[in-house]
Amino acid sequence: MILVAFAVLSMFTACKKEENEPTDGPHNPPVTFKYDVTNFNDGWTSTIKPDWVQVTKGDMKVLLHYPKEGTVFPADPDVLVAAAWNILVAPRYSNIRNYKSDYISDFERPEFGMATVTENATGKSVFVVLYRKAAGWIECVSPDKQAFINEFGFDPEAVPNDYAAVSISNKVQNMLGYNRFAVAATDINNTGKWSDQYSSNTFYYSYYTGSLVGSSTYTSAQFFVFGKNQSYYWELSAANSSGGQTTFVQAKSNGNFKSINEWQIQCSDIEGRPKTFDVYFSALKNGRALFMNDAQSPGSGVFTGFVYGK
Repeated sequence: MILVAFAVLSMFTACKKEENEPTDGPHNPPVTFKYDVTNFNDGWTSTIKPDWVQVTKGDMKVLLHYPKEGTVFPADPDVLVAAAWNILVAPRYSNIRNYKSDYISDFERPEFGMATVTENATGKSVFVVLYRKAAGWIECVSPDKQAFINEFGFDPEAVPNDYAAVSISNKVQNMLGYNRFAVAATDINNTGKWSDQYSSNTFYYSYYTGSLVGSSTYTSAQFFVFGKNQSYYWELSAANSSGGQTTFVQAKSNGNFKSINEWQIQCSDIEGRPKTFDVYFSALKNGRALFMNDAQSPGSGVFTGFVYGK
């Protein structure tokens, strides 16, 4: 199976652009974007900042931190939370009181760091909770602990350390969904290549013996090249390997796209027909990722993320 997997990846590497592709460059890298603020219907407002996305509602503030070196290395929970706190939180506060860290025993291991601190920028006393589950540090800044409890529904200083407690932090985890910004046609016009790669492995075990009886591998690569005058080229390659055999499929098309509204674009030809996509940007450090999903057939609702220039 290892040889098969390598063969699949080499096929993707070998895929080339069409000789007469209508989106040949030079392309202009995306530098400026039309939308930096999103006002959500539930009262939260997201604003892109240099080191995080800031989400506010009333006197509550949540910072969705971009990845930063030293905050994601594998370590014991106390060590990792302390490192992230010292890098992401501590430089902006003083007079730190009653610092505590905790975690919940689970595969994704929700982790917390919390303290009452003085905000250097305002001189105000606030209660800060730093949180992560699997990926993405979230910093919740509240006037006090009770304000945090009122908003998120649990006391972070009294979290049971067991599997049953995993769901109590879901409202904090869901704040990652506020890293969402509208897309204008000018944001992607003539920017060049945006790509996505995906792979998964499935292992099959005997119900009776517990022995491994087989496996399968699915790999796909998809990209758009956005050219001048709202032209595009699209290509999808996929391979499925199972039982010592590999099937490989490829689809490609080109045409023009248009903005239907700030959350949807339509491509004139994807596999032989026009297709409308729900779209949004997520902010990254010095850039954005483009997320797209078929508006007519959304499936599970999971969007495909495209990264620029890869």
